[in-house]
Amino acid sequence: MADAEFVVTDPGAPRRCVQEDIAGIASQVAAAASANSPRLTGRLAASWRVVPGRDPATSLVTTDVPYARFVEYGTRHRRADAPLGKALAAVRSR
Repeated sequence: MADAEFVVTDPGAPRRCVQEDIAGIASQVAAAASANSPRLTGRLAASWRVVPGRDPATSLVTTDVPYARFVEYGTRHRRADAPLGKALAAVRSR
C-alpha cells in the first residue's frame, strides 16, 4: 500500500459536514426534554429550544424558563425531575 499525503485546505470543512446532523440530534434532545417536562402549566415543556453554538457543528439545547434548573436538579423541598438529563440518556441510547 502506497503512502498518501493529505493537505488540509479548509480546517472547518469536517465540522460543517456534520453540522446538520448535530442540529438534528439536538432537536431530538429538545423534543425529548419537552416530553419529559412536568406539565403543571406546560410553560417549561413548551420552552425547550435549539440554538446554534459559537463554533461550527455545535448546537445548544436551552430554555428561558427561570425555574428550569430547580426542576432539573431539585431543591431541598422538591426532588429532581431531570427532564434534560432523561432526554440526553434516551437520545444517547438510540
